[in-house]
Amino acid sequence: MIPQMILNLYNIKMFKNTFAILSLLLVTPTVYAGTIKGEVSYTGKITPPATHKTGNFQKVCGPEIPDESLILSNQKVKNVVVWLEGKQAKKLKSKPGTFSIDQKRCAYYPHVLAMPQGSELKILTSDPINHNIHTYSFENDPINIMFLPNQDYAQEMEEPEVIKVSCDLHSWMEAYIVVTPHSYYSITESSGAFEIKDVPPGKYTLKLWHESLGEESRKIEVGENDTQVNFTFSELATQESHN
Repeated sequence: MIPQMILNLYNIKMFKNTFAILSLLLVTPTVYAGTIKGEVSYTGKITPPATHKTGNFQKVCGPEIPDESLILSNQKVKNVVVWLEGKQAKKLKSKPGTFSIDQKRCAYYPHVLAMPQGSELKILTSDPINHNIHTYSFENDPINIMFLPNQDYAQEMEEPEVIKVSCDLHSWMEAYIVVTPHSYYSITESSGAFEIKDVPPGKYTLKLWHESLGEESRKIEVGENDTQVNFTFSELATQESHN
């Protein structure tokens, strides 16, 4: 038979273990994250997309370059950047990475690039002709470099802001880089849809930016279920609001 003292010690140990587990279950809150989903539409006046003649550069660039400042499909808007702001958003972390923009057939690919602050921007060129990439920024060091074929360049984007990119040699070449304050952002595809996953619960301001439609924001509260937020623009923004 097992001595009574050993049984008592065993029972005390089991009680302590059970009590510790129950304490953790009672004290530790349930950790969950939500998903923000939505789509962006434009219901205003629609004009046929403009094209830019390439003139003497058509052998490399093609005869014309389409204007990508407003890309629509069934009134859904592509290239809208969406991210979170507000007091709660300041606690969100940035997960920097390396993001590339290429100069190909005298256009920038992608036309709109989003990245969290602290990320490395890598600029490439696939064209057999020279380009001069020129960025217009206030919070990050501006770039103004002559690019030769097969050249590349990298720079860390340290602060959140919207940066316009252009080529001083080819006036139709434009792009935008949106540096977000953290990694909780999204950019709409041709369907106009966006999705931000794994968002900690709380109250936020959902911020939108588009080069032709301007900026919009909405206060939201994220729980453990999906949060659906749709935006509709009815007119173009003024030139000053998106440059």
